[in-house]
Amino acid sequence: MDTTMLPITRRRTSLTWPVFLITLGVILLLDQFVPGWGIAKTWPLLLVVIGVVKLLESGRPPRPPEGPRV
Repeated sequence: MDTTMLPITRRRTSLTWPVFLITLGVILLLDQFVPGWGIAKTWPLLLVVIGVVKLLESGRPPRPPEGPRV
């Protein structure tokens, strides 16, 4: 009987939402400390950050297929 354990592969998740939320939090925090800074003037920055994250994710190698679970 073969009792070798298969290595557990971690599922690769997207970084888009965490980076978006961190960027949004920084922008809202800056609004509290810097006069005139706010989401109304910096929303294009959110779009740029999302685009950069998507580009970086597309350059990552694909995840290998998972085998059957034993």
